Amino acid sequence: MEADQLRLFKQITLDYFSKLAPDDEPALGEPYLQFGEARVLDYTSWVEIRGEYDGCLYLTSPTPMLEELLGINGEPEVSERTLLDMCRELSNVLAGNASQAFGGHWEISVPHSLSRGMVNGLELPESTFVMPIRWRDSESLLVVGLTQPSERRA
Repeated sequence: MEADQLRLFKQITLDYFSKLAPDDEPALGEPYLQFGEARVLDYTSWVEIRGEYDGCLYLTSPTPMLEELLGINGEPEVSERTLLDMCRELSNVLAGNASQAFGGHWEISVPHSLSRGMVNGLELPESTFVMPIRWRDSESLLVVGLTQPSERRA
């Protein structure tokens, strides 16, 4: 992925949180490349991506952030089910917005909840790009692992 495309992911993420809670500005921590085993928090949702680039986008979040998002969305129930739903919804929105921003040349899967073991078992590219999202005293990680199809076959 090019630097402009990664900046677009950043802006989409910040815009999403800003619209949810305009008084609580989100911040992106310093993005970094991750090599090896995936970093995983309390809840993780994975979206497979195919098209100009292939790979995945996954969001891994701590429970407190998802609880805050449930409250903002008017969900009174906080349970394993609703926390998983919120994580999947967030990853779906971010992947969908990115797909539209890149001209719709992607096919994205429905989001899937993954356990720590499942994430570590994914075949990710050699390096993934991690964007820490800080919001309301919590931090989620948006992880983008994409390669051009020709790079995968090489």
